[in-house]
Amino acid sequence: MDTYDILEIIKQGSEKAYLQKCREQRELFLEGKPVDLQIVPKAVYDSWVRSKNNGVDPYEKIRHHPVDKGKSKEFAYLKECLERFAIFFNSAIEIIDYQGYIFSFSIKEGITKQIYDNVKSPFTNCIGECTERTVGTTAAGLAIAQNKPQLLVSPLFYQFSLNIRKVSAAAPLHNCKGEIFGAITIIFEDIKDSQEAFWLATYLAQVFDRLYMPLYQQHDKEIKAIVDKLPQGIAYVKNNNIHYNEKFLNLLKLSKGEDVFKKCSKLFSRREWEAIFACKEINLDGKQLQVSFEEFKDIDYGRSRLITLAEKQPISQQTPLLQAQSPQQQKSQIKGLYTFADIVGNSPLLVEAKTIGMNVAATSVPVLIFGENGTGKEMFAQAIHEASPRRDKPFIAINCGAIPAELVESELFGYEEGSFTGALKGGKMGKIEAASGGTLFLDEIESMPLKDQIKLLRVLSTGKIQRVGSTKETPVDIRLISATKKDLLEESDKGLFREDLYFRISTFIIELPALRQRKEDILLLTKEFIRKLTGKYGITQPIEMEEEFVEALENYSWRGNVRELEHAIEHAIIMMGSDSTLKLSYLSKGIQTAYHNYKLKGLVEDVLTKGLKKQEQGLLDKAEAMIIDYVLKSVGGNVTAAAEKLGVTRKTIYNKLQEHPDLRIVK
Repeated sequence: MDTYDILEIIKQGSEKAYLQKCREQRELFLEGKPVDLQIVPKAVYDSWVRSKNNGVDPYEKIRHHPVDKGKSKEFAYLKECLERFAIFFNSAIEIIDYQGYIFSFSIKEGITKQIYDNVKSPFTNCIGECTERTVGTTAAGLAIAQNKPQLLVSPLFYQFSLNIRKVSAAAPLHNCKGEIFGAITIIFEDIKDSQEAFWLATYLAQVFDRLYMPLYQQHDKEIKAIVDKLPQGIAYVKNNNIHYNEKFLNLLKLSKGEDVFKKCSKLFSRREWEAIFACKEINLDGKQLQVSFEEFKDIDYGRSRLITLAEKQPISQQTPLLQAQSPQQQKSQIKGLYTFADIVGNSPLLVEAKTIGMNVAATSVPVLIFGENGTGKEMFAQAIHEASPRRDKPFIAINCGAIPAELVESELFGYEEGSFTGALKGGKMGKIEAASGGTLFLDEIESMPLKDQIKLLRVLSTGKIQRVGSTKETPVDIRLISATKKDLLEESDKGLFREDLYFRISTFIIELPALRQRKEDILLLTKEFIRKLTGKYGITQPIEMEEEFVEALENYSWRGNVRELEHAIEHAIIMMGSDSTLKLSYLSKGIQTAYHNYKLKGLVEDVLTKGLKKQEQGLLDKAEAMIIDYVLKSVGGNVTAAAEKLGVTRKTIYNKLQEHPDLRIVK
């Protein structure tokens, strides 16, 4: 008796009688009596014996078995595998359409996590130890021990409490060396689904071993090769593994073989290791190094960190924040440079935003522009100003988040001579006064201190400003445009933004879409940036784009939106050198990584969905051949026995072996 015999019994509709016989055999075993191996598979019986010797209580109520503290390495390895192979696991889940099932992953040491659960198991999202030492016989344990797929019906579990799930199908997974490292398990309730679930688990494991794992290894090699070629000091961290180039070692004065993680932990705090787009400077043996941390979530749901090191360049001159300016100089600050014609894109969301902007431009009502970083909020503000009757008057922009809190008041409202230590002789006109007659643009207005919000509210109510240190009020006529990346009403609920100011500045709200929401505009924007940058760098020959280059741009997440896209194109043009074609390899490592993961995910999903749904006959045939291949191996190459197990003719098996010689086991 083995798994294939059980499948045949279920296929014939005789499962009820067989399940009763299994229950009787388990009772005999627990009483110390002989077991009929014509009913209980030998592998299951051996597992029962080991479970009993390990002291597992067959009558114990089902419970969670936390991972032993001494197995911290194994625990970490499980989590690493879950992250590393997330593409595969998530693709597998998407094609399982049973009502009521659990999908889990186990490493060979028996530590297990339920990846997906739609039956409301009490162990959802738990990581536990499911071994013959803790819960006795399981399908995953058998699959790993026997190195082949297994089907376990409820009475064959050693513990009675595990009978709440009727059937469990599991198949082993192998690393690039062909070694077993874990297993996937599908646990389901309807025994009639056994055939499909077993072959599905088998097929998934075959796809992982023969397709996914080789592709993943190649992808990892490509990433390492990219890092090695870069001139900067680069460390690439993923899944608790680190790869770094020679420059990184040299800048940190590390030797090969030295513990890089340990060295970096001394230089950077845990918070900095976790930072996103953070930058800092460190002094290492008298040398100033600029360190940038970038963390991104790849399309495979994995998390990667990029650490870049560079020697700090000396700054020859710094411009003080509070510099002396005449009122005339301040009045002539730069006007809006962009118009609505300069805003590139035809997506419905962008067209809607432009329409609102053009309609509101003719008025002087306050406008609030909402959008993520890099979506073009200041460009929109400038376009509104340029389309308004105030176009010939000043356009004054100020980023509230870039000014120290204690200086916001003097920057906005100005100050009189002697009003505070360091105040300039003659005083200074504030940005609001300088914008009188024109437009004042307040970017990141959510960063404005509450005390200054009160003063701004009064200016909007009275039309007058009062400089710091003055008792005199000066009339001003401004059109206020504000911008934010946060929900100001939520900030108000938190006590961080005044609700009355919000309603004052938000007569019209323009929401700018993120670039990922208007992917149809990416190619248009790219062509526009290429046009501008070729002029900037004196490139005269026409620039072409490879298909992979465009595909990578269109399928990237663009957290930095249009600004990030522009920087990506500039990076590619610089890397292009004397070439005339923009290629994938000229894009930043982060975009390349995301693209490779996107292609890998697509390939795996294509194999899984198309193959199993019979939308592509070639893939289905290959899957079928893989299964025949496996059954032949299980019966020692006996074609007649394999045909009987699979319910096909001997001729069918011979035909499949002829069509797929690469899968042939029996010569």
